[in-house]
Amino acid sequence: MEHKSWPSLEEWVESESELNRKITELYESELSPEAQARELLAYLIATYRLPLTPMEVEDREWQHAGDSWYPPISMLEQVAQLKFAEPENNDPRYLVLNAAYLIHHKLVIDLAPEMDEYLGSDELQGLGYRGDDVFDAELIPVKKGESWFDKGCTFFTKEFV
Repeated sequence: MEHKSWPSLEEWVESESELNRKITELYESELSPEAQARELLAYLIATYRLPLTPMEVEDREWQHAGDSWYPPISMLEQVAQLKFAEPENNDPRYLVLNAAYLIHHKLVIDLAPEMDEYLGSDELQGLGYRGDDVFDAELIPVKKGESWFDKGCTFFTKEFV
């Protein structure tokens, strides 16, 4: 199987002149970081045809992504996963741009270390997501025997990479 190489986040932004222009324009604006992120989110969704919510993911079947497999995911899910994996990186602009990069290039975050720490000896049932907005999105690991609905989740998936 041929090994596929992906550009880094920075390389991707530099190679996409309109995206680079949009990011520069937003960062130089007087808008708050969240307003910048919201405008960037709208741009990324429209330009790269990214699903915003889990309900907008048309096909949940795993897709071939060069030298690996990738489960399609929405921006809301990806942002929640980023926040779970890297809670210290909470700049909304970073979260939106990185989520779009990962989805666009069909890359997956390795959540295993964080899941192991969270679960201990318990078994994972799946991933719950709560929050009505991408910026409020939260990943909730659901242990066997727990109810994702009781945890306030609005979406649940048994898929875990």
